[in-house]
Amino acid sequence: MSVLIRAQNLTKRYGKNTAVDDVSLTIESGAIVGLVGRNGAGKTTFIRILTGLIKQDGGTFEILPEEQRLDTSVAAIVERPSVYLNMNGMDNLKAQCLLLGLPVDENYLKTTLDLVGLSWENKSRAKNYSLGMRQRLAIAMTLVGKPKLLILDEPTNGLDPEGIHDMRQLFVKLNKQFGTTFLISSHLLTELGKFATEFYFMEKGRVIKHATAEEIQQSSQKRLRVTVDDAEKAVNVLSQRAQINKVADNVIEVFGDVPATEVLLVLAQNGVTATNVLPIGEDLESFYINLLDESYQQSNGGDGND
Repeated sequence: MSVLIRAQNLTKRYGKNTAVDDVSLTIESGAIVGLVGRNGAGKTTFIRILTGLIKQDGGTFEILPEEQRLDTSVAAIVERPSVYLNMNGMDNLKAQCLLLGLPVDENYLKTTLDLVGLSWENKSRAKNYSLGMRQRLAIAMTLVGKPKLLILDEPTNGLDPEGIHDMRQLFVKLNKQFGTTFLISSHLLTELGKFATEFYFMEKGRVIKHATAEEIQQSSQKRLRVTVDDAEKAVNVLSQRAQINKVADNVIEVFGDVPATEVLLVLAQNGVTATNVLPIGEDLESFYINLLDESYQQSNGGDGND
């Protein structure tokens, strides 16, 4: 597979704040890559660098090998959807064709609107669309040039659950049938975890983890992470009921489907105080929360204390 995005040591500063801090990543053709991080983690700034909206202060990046690059090879939506508010959906797509120097194929444009769940017969101007409809239209506009690479920043903002499901189906269809590669940032981690093939996790401007969906699934065995006042005793009293690992001086993990209420009851009956119980390993969101917790503990000396 060819590499469509290669970023090396990208950095962006705003005054004393480093928004993107020495970020490197590689995205191969055919991948659906999720860019994960809380607000302010640097996701949008990183995407703005890749799409040429801002210039980096350090590092380099390349998008598509030069011999494969055309004006329509890459499309993006960054932050809010941008559409022509005084035009209807079909006219927006026609205008996009003219902007890209493409012939206007009305049958293809009708199919594209159908793909994103908009009616090509709707003559309403986009200014009268809901936010979700504008988001659908913006995605349709990215598809006009049949891009090899789509870069999408929070593409399901404003969509209802049905619309989010439809967008997921669309992304998977484009990937499977046309080989479209995606870089998608999203805060809807459970949804993103259903179709992305790999993930880059960002925190404080840095990539703190890169993992494939398969690696996450393998490492995310369902378990309870329990903070206790006596980890050694907790391991002893629970070891007859489940596999128990001591992961820190005051933290144990209980593997399997043992109910949290049962764990807390057994600990209390044996004089062990539990102050926190966290289910982890069930989905991408749990994996991410656990990753943040580990990152926080490492940055604070690994003692797990505030």
